[in-house]
Amino acid sequence: MQAPPSGPDVPAAVTATDGRAYAIDRMIEPVRWVFRLTSLVVLATLIALPFIQVVLREVLSTPIVGVEELTRFMLICSVFLAFPYVVSAGASIRMEEILAFLPSRIIVIVRFCTSLIAIAAFAILAFASLYAISRNMDNATPTLGIPYYIFFGAAFAGFTMTCVECLIQLFKALQGQPLYITFRQEQEPPQEFDITFDPMGKGN
Repeated sequence: MQAPPSGPDVPAAVTATDGRAYAIDRMIEPVRWVFRLTSLVVLATLIALPFIQVVLREVLSTPIVGVEELTRFMLICSVFLAFPYVVSAGASIRMEEILAFLPSRIIVIVRFCTSLIAIAAFAILAFASLYAISRNMDNATPTLGIPYYIFFGAAFAGFTMTCVECLIQLFKALQGQPLYITFRQEQEPPQEFDITFDPMGKGN
C-alpha cells in the first residue's frame, strides 16, 4: 500500500509517519506485526482454498469436504485481524481532507472527540465479542466442527487491538502529532534510486 502523501503542501491532518517515528509506535510495533502477518497468512489461505477446491473438483474429481465452510471462516478472520491495520494506517473512509481546512484548534478538538468515540465504540464491540465467546463455548460449525469461539476470538482480538490503536491516536492528537503510520516497506524509494530506461543502452 502506498504511503499517504506528506510534505509542506499536504495538510497535517492527512499525513502519515513512519511506524517507528515515535516511542509509542515503537512500543506497539511487535503487536502490529503479529496482526499484519497473521492477516496476510489468512488472506493467502482464503485465496488458495477456492482455487485448490476447483482443481480438485474439476480435474481430479475429488473435492475436499468443508472447504467452503473453511473459506468463510478465513474471510471472517481476515476482516477482523486486518481491521487494526486499516485504522492505524488511516485507510478507512474519513473526511479529514475537509477537516484540514479548519483552524488548528478545531482540528485538535475534532480529533480528540473522534478518538474518544472510537475508543468507546470498539471497547463495546470487544466486550460484546467476549460475551459472545462465553455464550458459545459448546457451539461449532456443522461440517468441520470449528468452534464458534474461534470466530468470536478473531473479532475480540481485532476490536481490542483497534481500541488500542484509537488510544494511541488520542495520545497523538493531544500531542499534535500525525495520527497515522506506515511500515517501512510501504515507504516510497528515494528519487536517486529511480531507474531510467535507455533504449540505446547508453544510460548512466
